[in-house]
Order: sequence, then structure tokens, then C-alpha cells
Amino acid sequence: MNHQFMEFLRSCYPIKCERSVRMSLLTAASGKSVYRGYDYYENDNVSRYTQISDTEIEGFVKGTMPEPYKVHLNLSKVRSSTCDCPFATGNKICKHMVAVFFAAYPDEARKYKAELDARYEEEEEREAEYDNMLQQYINKLSKSELQEALLQLLYDGPEWQLEKFINEYIE
Repeated sequence: MNHQFMEFLRSCYPIKCERSVRMSLLTAASGKSVYRGYDYYENDNVSRYTQISDTEIEGFVKGTMPEPYKVHLNLSKVRSSTCDCPFATGNKICKHMVAVFFAAYPDEARKYKAELDARYEEEEEREAEYDNMLQQYINKLSKSELQEALLQLLYDGPEWQLEKFINEYIE
């Protein structure tokens, strides 16, 4: 997957779906935390977790430090969930919390992955449609119309674009 598309996906999440106590953790997290948490889950970074009660889970997640991060999820009050990583200060939901959530609820991880795949597919279809429309439009233009459009794009675009064009095609 290309980098721009991955950034697009990160900005789209957390997923919007039915309201539930468990889903509130994903909606409270940033898109980047959900995406990275899913990645940690998929790469088996959750070393273990324990269901303490219907709404509480404790777990350990391998991260960048030698010792795993300790996570405590409170699904009835997600903002009171904790992780001993540096990011999880001030009631933030971090990727380690999301990874433990997905480990405890693998169906939620599968739903998240299915939605990621669907969005990726939609984006590919949209790109193909735009490419096709652009190609059809360009094929209809005369040589002078193409030259005029190119000059307008180069002069109206960012300065680096004009410099790059000159360096690659003229000098």
C-alpha cells in the first residue's frame, strides 16, 4: 500500500459502527492509535491478557522498551484505562490499549480489518476511475490545448514543481 493511502486510512479511523461499551475504546482512540494497535495485535505484540471482570482487562504488550508495557482497560470508563507507555498520559488511548482490546475481542479486530480492506478497495476503484477520466480528457485535447494546460499547471503550481520540470526536461 502506498504511503499517502495509509495516511488517508489513519485519518479515517476510528471506525464508525454500532454503539457499544466495547466500541467506545476504539472511538475514543485516535485513528493512528487504532491503526498501530491493530498492527501490534497482528504482529503478536500482546504477550498476555486477563479478563478481570465484564468491563476490565489487564494485559502486557511488547513495545520499544525491553520490558512490556502494562495495560489496564476499563471498558465502562475508557478514559480511565491506563498504560505505562509515555503516550498514554492525560487520558489518551494508546496503541498498546488498542492491541490488548483486539486480543481480547478478536471479532472486533476482524471487523476493523474488513473495513480497512473495504476502504482500500474503494480508494483503488476511485483512483482507477480518476485515471480513466483524466486519460479520456487528455486524449480529447489538441496539441496547443495540452501545451497551454501544461504551462498553466507549471506556473500556477508550487515553485518546486516548475524547478523540477526545468531540471528534468529542459536542462
